[in-house]
Amino acid sequence: MTSARPVLLLACLLLAACSKPAPPTSVNLRKSFRTQLKVEPTQRVPAPTPPKELFEVVRYPAPLGSNAAYVTPVREGPKRPAVVWIHGGMDFGIGRLAWTPTPRSNDQSARAFREAGLVLMLPSLRGADDSPGAREYFLGEVDDVVAAIDFVAKRPDVDPARIYVAGHSTGGTVALMAAVLSPQLKGAYVFGPTHDVSEYAHYVPLLGQARGPELWMRNPVSYVEHLRVPTQVIEGSDYGNMDAFEPLRAAAKGAPLSFLAVPGATHFSVLAPVTELLANRLLEAKADAPTVTLTDAEVREAVAAEQE
Repeated sequence: MTSARPVLLLACLLLAACSKPAPPTSVNLRKSFRTQLKVEPTQRVPAPTPPKELFEVVRYPAPLGSNAAYVTPVREGPKRPAVVWIHGGMDFGIGRLAWTPTPRSNDQSARAFREAGLVLMLPSLRGADDSPGAREYFLGEVDDVVAAIDFVAKRPDVDPARIYVAGHSTGGTVALMAAVLSPQLKGAYVFGPTHDVSEYAHYVPLLGQARGPELWMRNPVSYVEHLRVPTQVIEGSDYGNMDAFEPLRAAAKGAPLSFLAVPGATHFSVLAPVTELLANRLLEAKADAPTVTLTDAEVREAVAAEQE
C-alpha cells in the first residue's frame, strides 16, 4: 500500500503557502503608520465668513477632531451630485478664493460646480484655519478628505451614488490619494498632480527631509495601483506637471487611471473651461450610468472656445 504521508505533507505545505498573509501594501501600512515629520501651525484662525447665499460654514468629523468646511446651502428638490474640491497651494485651508472673482486664466475657485447646481464642499484640512492637528503634508490630510467625502454623502440633498473628489495641483495630489481610500466615490478628477511630493521640497523643508516610508507613504505613485474608482488626471500641456504622467501611468498598472494632456492650456488656464465642461457632464449623468470620462476632443474644444 502506498503511504499517504507524502500526500498529506504536500497538502499541508500547499495549505501553509495559501494561508500566508498578503504582502503589505502602502494602503494597509498607512493605517498604522505614524509620521515623525509634522509642522505645527503658527496660529489658528477661523476661516473667513463666506457670502451666505454661496456657502455656509460647517464642521465635519475628521480623524483628529472637528474640521471647518465651506459647503453650498442645502436645497430642496431632487438629490444632486456632490464634488469635494481641494485647491492648490500648501495651505490646505479655505478662504476668500472660494468666492472672490479671479481671471479665467487662473480660476482656482471651483465655482463651476456650484454654478452648475452641484453640491460643492471645500474642506479645511488638519493644521489649517482652526482645524486641529499639525500639518503633515500629503499624509494625514488625505484621511481628512476621506472624512469630508463621508460627511457630504449624508447630506439630505446629495445623491450618495454621485459623489466625486477633485482638486488642483497639490490639491489634486491629495485628491488622487483620497480616491484610492474612499469607497463612497463615483469618480475622481485631478488637475495637475505630482507623482513625487519631494518635488515640493523647496516650498516645504519637511518634504526634503522625508526618506524611506516617510516619503513613499506621501507619494501618489505608492497608491495608484489600488485605485478602484475611475480617475482622470488632467493637465495643460503648455506648462504644468506633465512629467507626472508617465510615472503615474506606470505605477497604476491595470487601475482605472486615465490621462488628458490639453494643448493650448497651462497648469492654470485649463481650470475654467474644463471644470465648466465637467460640471455640466456630472450634473447630467445618472447614478446608474458609467462614470463620466472626459474625452480628448471635448476638452480641446472647450479650451479652443476659450481662446476665440
